[in-house]
Amino acid sequence: MNVVVLVGRLTRDPELKFGQSGKAYSRFSLAVDNPFKREEPDFINCVAFGKTAELIGEYLRKGKKCGVNGKLQMNRYEINGEKRTSYDVLVETVEFLEPRNSGDYTGNTSSNGSKAEGTPAPTPVAAQEESFSDDEFPF
Repeated sequence: MNVVVLVGRLTRDPELKFGQSGKAYSRFSLAVDNPFKREEPDFINCVAFGKTAELIGEYLRKGKKCGVNGKLQMNRYEINGEKRTSYDVLVETVEFLEPRNSGDYTGNTSSNGSKAEGTPAPTPVAAQEESFSDDEFPF
């Protein structure tokens, strides 16, 4: 079984990008409290795909609290002949844990840049079942 559940705050604005086929993906990092080291959180890299990635890119910003559910993926690669390993959480669902009007959150904006009023903040977002080839994304 490979299940990861995290609650934390974004350490930076999410990077929303599109693969060669036009499918969205978003990379971000969560600062998650470490119960053994109160002053030092764990920084967890996450990646989401499809509609989930688009919503993360649109609604989440640095410092916002969210919960993610997903699975752990190990990536092996080589740089200058040195083998390296990294880990990412592949996000299946995300839950926005703060109201969109708290802090410096800009909320939903329309195409002309004006703030959309009365639009409810999305909460749990489930990833759609989509197939992605390993060659499509650069990680």
